[in-house]
Amino acid sequence: MTIREATNSDFPQLQEFLIPWESTCVTLCSNVRKKKLEKIFVITEGDPSTGSGTAECGVPEVLEGPHIAGILYLDKTLLYCIPHATELPDLLPALTVFLKDKTVSCLNGEATAGNIILQALQCMNRTPYQTNHYNIMTLQAQPMPPPEELSCDDEIKRCADPDNDTELLLPLQKMYMAKEVAPQGKQVTDLEAGAQLKSILKDQLCFALYSDGEIVSKANTNAIGFNYVQLGGVYTHPLYRKNYYAWHLVYTICTRVLKTGRKLSLFVKEKNNPAHELYERIGFTAIGQYMIAYFKIL
Repeated sequence: MTIREATNSDFPQLQEFLIPWESTCVTLCSNVRKKKLEKIFVITEGDPSTGSGTAECGVPEVLEGPHIAGILYLDKTLLYCIPHATELPDLLPALTVFLKDKTVSCLNGEATAGNIILQALQCMNRTPYQTNHYNIMTLQAQPMPPPEELSCDDEIKRCADPDNDTELLLPLQKMYMAKEVAPQGKQVTDLEAGAQLKSILKDQLCFALYSDGEIVSKANTNAIGFNYVQLGGVYTHPLYRKNYYAWHLVYTICTRVLKTGRKLSLFVKEKNNPAHELYERIGFTAIGQYMIAYFKIL
């Protein structure tokens, strides 16, 4: 097994490999789709001269050279797609060698492969100081509309102006990041939240719900892959909850995305029962586990 830098000639194979697993790694797919190859690494296995593998019926087949077993994207945050990680006996030692001289501040992806990557990092005494666990959920059909209409004082607006909308959305974005994204105890600064918002407003779908002229709820996409879009940033001010505001925003984004032919994916904290219930009522289905682990950089 080898782990090497990706090249332009790898792109068709990378896309073909990722598409069946895209719902679990939309952010990774987004970076591959943009061909950010300088940060992408390919895990390959098989005989370099002939290759080897197993056909769907269980009969051995000959592959032309080594075949892709996984894909990594590393820019301090490590994203990955290693679908059959537990069936790759050489994966742990290969990752240990690969990560020896790499800086990893955050591990972000599907839980089964993530646990093996954690083992590799622990071999070098690099242990996360916090690990958050989530469920991956997908929506592949039309969403269920909200059970109640908005009142005459409520309005949903598209936010797409980084210069003006960043300041308006900043308070909710900071609350969202502190609760759902930032490591426990870490203060979210205006600079951090503002930078993330500007990126979202420039490249993603973002909607806000106004009540009496004030933004009280928001939702956005945060990654656009080949066939999936990842939903995120869903947050309603505590004083305005139980009004179906989040449902209205999620429904708005879902209907827009589905019209493009793409499906939707998200991850939600395992213990966030209200969010689980909301997404299930809208039509999302849990398909697996996700993890985010944070590391201190010395």
